[in-house]
Amino acid sequence: MKHFTILILAVLMSTAFVHAQMIEDFEHIPLNLMLGGDNDNSTMTVVPTPEGTTNPSSHVVKYHRSMNGVPWGGFWSALPELLDLTENKYVHVRVMKTRISPLKFKVEGGPSGNLEIASMNPQTIVNEWEDIVFDFSEKTGLWNVIAFMPDFEDPLTLTEDIEIYFDYIMVNNDPTPGSEADYVIEDFDHIPLNVMLGGETDNSYMEVVDNPDIDDINPSAYVVKFNRSMNGVPWGGFWSALPEQADLTENKYVYVKVWKPRLSPIKFKMEGGPSANLEIFSMNPQEVTNGWEEIVFDFTELTGLWSVISFMPDFEDPLTLTEDIDIYFDDIRLMNEPLTATSELDAITRLKVFPNPAQDILNIQLNETISEIAIYDLSGRLVIQKNANAKEAKIDVTPLSRGVYLLKVNTLNNSYTHKINH
Repeated sequence: MKHFTILILAVLMSTAFVHAQMIEDFEHIPLNLMLGGDNDNSTMTVVPTPEGTTNPSSHVVKYHRSMNGVPWGGFWSALPELLDLTENKYVHVRVMKTRISPLKFKVEGGPSGNLEIASMNPQTIVNEWEDIVFDFSEKTGLWNVIAFMPDFEDPLTLTEDIEIYFDYIMVNNDPTPGSEADYVIEDFDHIPLNVMLGGETDNSYMEVVDNPDIDDINPSAYVVKFNRSMNGVPWGGFWSALPEQADLTENKYVYVKVWKPRLSPIKFKMEGGPSANLEIFSMNPQEVTNGWEEIVFDFTELTGLWSVISFMPDFEDPLTLTEDIDIYFDDIRLMNEPLTATSELDAITRLKVFPNPAQDILNIQLNETISEIAIYDLSGRLVIQKNANAKEAKIDVTPLSRGVYLLKVNTLNNSYTHKINH
């Protein structure tokens, strides 16, 4: 849903980017932790669903809850797609906890005052998944920020850290626990990453983690870490059956952002299409180590719909590793042109926007003279506009409500957009 919303907004704003289909960006809503001070070591990570539990999702959020935290420990998030409470009034969250305690949910940034409420059904079980429901029937309209506090004990009496899991935040118009979703706020899932292993001694694995090296090439908050075993095989990587088929009718070039500690060949494979499967090396060799680089694969000889992809980011044959290494990758997408000076990547690398999220001042840098800057909310409403005549500019974003916005930067000849958080 978020990719569709942003694409529509981008078209309305006439950006200079070429059309692309996102296969997988491994992103989800930002999980901004609510902490309680220097001694609060709480964390949140997206992890595989614990084995032996009944949640059908492949991935969930693990909340490491510090005993030194605060009652309101949890997260807040500016939503990529606004939460619509016009007809759907009940927020559901799947939760698995080690103890019984109250839960709270909050909505902000809507047409009336913010609302923080306890669940309408108390938690009844431990160490098992339970659907917890929150009644927002007194609210209506669009809301751009949510907050979730899954262990709201006041005062907090923990004597040791605990693990809490949650998943599948959705809203519908049915207060019954376990009812069907009308609109999923976040399910914390992505395409299945089926790791291709080489035997009992191959302990390679993949997980979604924080981006270890945020830069202009890859500003994403979350990426995939591939722990590559020295006992692996040349074709180590993953394969995945796609929820939405990759359409190679017009878009012929697969782009993947890669971060590697060594130089080695990279391969990508398309399967399950109208012609023979095709496994190829990248059209541009890897040139960067310990930094993000865009790698492109040329599938111009294929067309039509393809249901399975494979990615092999370290195709050394024979494999000569003497220790395990970590490889990161992100943003697998289809484009209709190879990597050129006019491609989307070039636009991204030329436009620098920082810090992001911005609390007060947003800095903008471009290697062209900026003529106008505009910021839109996710409904397409213009909220800030400023004229400029320089390659650098500063925007005061303190008047904005907390949330996600689209920044549009115009020059004499080009127009660029960038998603920002506040």
